[in-house]
Amino acid sequence: MVLLYILIIAFLLLVVLLFTVASKIIIHFNSASSDLNVTLLWLYPVLKSVVSSENDSFILSIYLFNKRILKRQLTISKINMQNRNFFSKINPTDIHISTQYGFKDPYFTGLIFGGINIISRFFALESLYQRPSFLANDDFINIDATAKLNLGRSLLKLV
Repeated sequence: MVLLYILIIAFLLLVVLLFTVASKIIIHFNSASSDLNVTLLWLYPVLKSVVSSENDSFILSIYLFNKRILKRQLTISKINMQNRNFFSKINPTDIHISTQYGFKDPYFTGLIFGGINIISRFFALESLYQRPSFLANDDFINIDATAKLNLGRSLLKLV
């Protein structure tokens, strides 16, 4: 009976922590190597989730106390009308974006620089760092972004 009470208290504590402790999302994209990684950390090292691109598919890995407990290939379905407002439902905060990009045509690089500055005004970004290369020999894009997310509220809005 005592073990049952301990399990119930532990479950309730995890639910309270889910709604009070923000998780951290880290996004890294490198166009030169077609590398995309999305990492979600919650009470690290308790829970870590990584979505990475390998061989034109996405792999989900979930770690509990730095031990991998799940590794699965994700299937991407068509976007339906319910998933269109995904980012407005999860409501990330404390967003920091760092970009490096360059295109063979410096005119296009300038247009992208101005476009990102205009678009960033419509979002609540904590910081935006751009490093355009106007003298690039090859086209490239590198994006590093971090954000905080309340998992409990986000899961309730998605369900």
